[in-house]
Amino acid sequence: MAVTFQGSIQTVAMLGNDATAQNLFAIQNSIGSRVDVNVRRLALQMDAIGALTTFMPIVRTSRATAITGGARLDKGKGFTSTQSSDAFVTFLSQIGETSPIAATPGDTIWQQYCNRMHSTVEQQQGTDQNLIPLLVVNQDFKLQPGESLLVRVVAAAGTSNPASTNNWIVQCVWEEDARSTFNISGTVTLSAAPVAGARVMVLEADDELMTNAILREVIITGAGGTWASTILTGKVGAAFVQYKAGATYYTAPGSPFLE
Repeated sequence: MAVTFQGSIQTVAMLGNDATAQNLFAIQNSIGSRVDVNVRRLALQMDAIGALTTFMPIVRTSRATAITGGARLDKGKGFTSTQSSDAFVTFLSQIGETSPIAATPGDTIWQQYCNRMHSTVEQQQGTDQNLIPLLVVNQDFKLQPGESLLVRVVAAAGTSNPASTNNWIVQCVWEEDARSTFNISGTVTLSAAPVAGARVMVLEADDELMTNAILREVIITGAGGTWASTILTGKVGAAFVQYKAGATYYTAPGSPFLE
């Protein structure tokens, strides 16, 4: 395939939460995405401004499900300003106490201890900690559409991750690899005349029975009434139209089973 976007992102500094678990960061490549996300670097920095007198926390990376909450991070322009990131690829971070991330972690991919201070005079600035194996620099660690990745602090006790001293930052470098798609298109007409301003709803599903259907895109037609979209190779598409002219509403029968 072809790499369509390369970028990097980082969280703000996040205080510990005085609890036994804290979700710091999540990557979501949601259903509807047109890319695989290749994670090239995932790293952590933790600045402790006080001595840790209890067990050190572990930071774990896992594929996860049911991710909600958090604050969406701005993906920026990427390494090349002419490229655009897929809208279905999102990055979440906890920001303050009002935006925690809730998630169901899966099997652990990697886990890492961070620094431990016995006293404030022993503080040292270490290098950042890898949250996935360094092998991913040259090998693909893929998040396909519908997959997510979670960075989670796991503490033996609440005192292992104190809010008064622990400051966490997560950094990520990734690229987006385009998946194979096919084109669908059409023209909305009313009494043989093209219709501008009609809403075309494009659905994508696993099979002709529309199993696991998702709303891929909503398109507003222009002056010529035309619309166009894409469907992942191996999936099935459908298009449905709604239009309002004055007080009159129109609904087209739809075009299912687009392959």
